[in-house]
Amino acid sequence: MNTIYLVGFMGCGKTSVGRELSKRLEVPPYDVDSTVEKDRGQTIKEIFKNEGEEAFRNYESLAIRQLPVQHAVVMTGGGAVVREENLTYMKNNGIVIYLKTSFPVLWNRLMKEEERNKRPILLTSSKEEVQKLFNERSSHYEQSDIEIVTDQLTTEEVCAQILDELSRLNIR
Repeated sequence: MNTIYLVGFMGCGKTSVGRELSKRLEVPPYDVDSTVEKDRGQTIKEIFKNEGEEAFRNYESLAIRQLPVQHAVVMTGGGAVVREENLTYMKNNGIVIYLKTSFPVLWNRLMKEEERNKRPILLTSSKEEVQKLFNERSSHYEQSDIEIVTDQLTTEEVCAQILDELSRLNIR
C-alpha cells in the first residue's frame, strides 16, 4: 500500500481521521506538524513567532519528504498543499485524500478554546481573513485524488468512506 496523505483546511479532522484510519489499515500514522515540532524543538506557534511562516513551510516540506512513502497514513498541515512541490510529491508517492469541510462547520470547530490556542493564525486573524485563506487554499485541495465531504460525518464514518473509495479504486 502506498502512503495515504490526508489534506484539508485546519479543523477538517485530519488528525482524528488519520489516527483511526491508520488503526483500521494497521499502518503507522505520521503527523507532519508533530514531526516539525520534534525536529525543530519548538511548537508550531513558536516557529511562526520566532522564524515566520516561510521558515515553517520549509520545515514542513522537508518533513513531508522524510516520512515513509509506503504503508503509512500522513496527516499534513492545512497549508502543505499550497506549495505545488508538496502536492506533486504526495501524488507521486501515494494517494492524496481531501477531507472537504464547509467553512461554517470548520469555523464552529475552530472556535472551541482548545483549538484556538493551538493554531497561531486564529490568534491574529478575523473570521473574514480565515475565510479568505480557506477560499485561496480550496483549489489546491481539490487537486487531490479522492475527496470526502465530512460536514455531517463522524470520524468513523469518514474512515469508512475512505476505505470504500480505496477499495473501489483497487487500492489497499
